[in-house]
Amino acid sequence: MMLQSDTAVLIITESDDIHGHALIWALDRLGVRCDRWSLSEYPERQHTSVRISNSQSPPAFRIAGLGEAYWSIWLRRLAEPKAVSASLAVADIPMATLQARRSSEGIRSIFSPNSIWINPLHTRAEANSKPVQLLAARKAGFAIPETLISNDPDEIRRFYREHRGEVVCKFFTPAFWRRQTDGALCGLFTARLNEGLLANGEAFTSCPAIYQRLVAKKADVRITFFGSSYYAVRIRSQQSSSGALDFRSDILFESPMERMELDAGFLERCMELSSCLGLLHGSYDFIEQPDGSLTFLEVNEMGQFLWLEDRLPELPLLSAFAAFSLEPRSDFRFDAGRWRRHSFDEFKQSEMFDTFSQLGSTDAGGPFHYRE
Repeated sequence: MMLQSDTAVLIITESDDIHGHALIWALDRLGVRCDRWSLSEYPERQHTSVRISNSQSPPAFRIAGLGEAYWSIWLRRLAEPKAVSASLAVADIPMATLQARRSSEGIRSIFSPNSIWINPLHTRAEANSKPVQLLAARKAGFAIPETLISNDPDEIRRFYREHRGEVVCKFFTPAFWRRQTDGALCGLFTARLNEGLLANGEAFTSCPAIYQRLVAKKADVRITFFGSSYYAVRIRSQQSSSGALDFRSDILFESPMERMELDAGFLERCMELSSCLGLLHGSYDFIEQPDGSLTFLEVNEMGQFLWLEDRLPELPLLSAFAAFSLEPRSDFRFDAGRWRRHSFDEFKQSEMFDTFSQLGSTDAGGPFHYRE
């Protein structure tokens, strides 16, 4: 494909995100400049200015390490500004941090106004809402689990008994923390409720959560969309010792995986859901039941995907996304014949991967993302 000499892509993400490093590497091979904007480095390690005048000229930006305009912007990881000077008085740090956050939000909202955002800024918050996702999926014609969102112990117990104890609990965001005694990383994934847990009403009141009827499962299905191009993987999580209920907890990667094809009607419903949520890119999770039917669970509008290519190298996910970042539209279809191949295995042999590995992480991230 012929590209304009001034074509550039921006990734908003952090330095420890392997997806960001991989895309910079792939686009460099295409002769395209790709910059990274790390929001957590603001304000102490990143000087940012914008001039807005009475003239009709557009705002003028000066952001360290960035240009003023980009063809597309991949909103990969939206971190909060953290780099406030340690020399400030302790009492002043909360105020300075708040101002940095408001400043960052305002500047980001008007930056490079002609860029195509992946995904659009105005749809991101709603698209990440689990209740909104469930309603949109139902409207698109997908089956969804019977769901209760609550912090009312009585309602939760009632829901549990209505479904004869076949109920799971999940959280709105990934739940990870460092154990105080030894610093070990701990996490909570989807878990079954039981009578013992139901006895602790205060815990339910203090921590609202999502409760769903347990759906019979043959396998998990993860579908990654770049516009209209998709890569669907069947994850045989029932063969895992730790991931049968939630495939993300299969930290030993015991679950066999295989590529799968989807029928036209199902794909049409997926595209309808993407359109309803305002997404150009996203990772969709379904349960495949024993009869082969699929039940919608959730969509992560910035889900991890390189771990899929790491496990199944025949999936050209890095190549497809590099192309998509240059043609970010809802009807994008990846044509391997038009684009140079950029495999994840090749990236792992590159100097850029060596640089990334010095940060202490060398894997493809897995299906979830954890940050301190």
